[in-house]
Amino acid sequence: MAVLNGHQEAFYRQEHARALVEQWNRAVAPTIARDRAEGRSKVADRLSGRVEPCDRQHWQRYGPGGMAAVWTRVPEFRMQHVRRAHFVGITTRRKVTDSGLHVRQTWEFQSWFTTTPVRRRVEIRPRGSVEVSAYGLDREAVESAFKDAVDQVTTYPNSDDTFDLVDVLKMLRALAEGDGRMYAPCESAFHADVRAAHSCGLVEERREAWSCPVVLTNQGLAFVERHRLMELPDPRFLEWEDLPSLAWPLSELAIRAAGRS
Repeated sequence: MAVLNGHQEAFYRQEHARALVEQWNRAVAPTIARDRAEGRSKVADRLSGRVEPCDRQHWQRYGPGGMAAVWTRVPEFRMQHVRRAHFVGITTRRKVTDSGLHVRQTWEFQSWFTTTPVRRRVEIRPRGSVEVSAYGLDREAVESAFKDAVDQVTTYPNSDDTFDLVDVLKMLRALAEGDGRMYAPCESAFHADVRAAHSCGLVEERREAWSCPVVLTNQGLAFVERHRLMELPDPRFLEWEDLPSLAWPLSELAIRAAGRS
């Protein structure tokens, strides 16, 4: 078994495990040397790869992936180009970090390993953060994919949105109660609902707020009061989709959305 910074990979043949550990230790040697020079010997020891024996039955019972995860060869190794950035904001995205283009070492057992020219990813993080990343074997393709992804999330933040008007109403009520995420099924759905309400002029984003990044506008407050959303049953205990009283607010919301699209 190869143990790499706490991570375990199992092999049928000891020479394959040793080959991986030697490759790993060559790759991380500068980091290990730096950690030891700075007095972090425990960190350096953990990072240093090693080979340990492992009983077949033990791995079969407790090893991640069981016997199907045991290697019959040395995992492939590649150098890949990477660039990532973080943005905050729901209706208007603002860049807060950018790693710049750099190279990293990857092995086949790592989730970000690829043999393709480029892969790109856009992930919505908690509190309005969005991570954009591109990585792969082709430097120019990585840079191009990263630029396209950044353009997409900054210029067209709602291009991939799918939202339900009833969920938008729930979010408006939750904002009136002081917690916009109270009824949101997930972060991405909350973002989509906010952008839908923002396009209707019912909410506005507070740039520096983290706990509640959006608030109701005067129009939003009037909308909530006019349709008596606060008087409706708690959405966590009663399905709003079945409420006849929502016909009017849903109709107004649809007209607002159509008029501002």
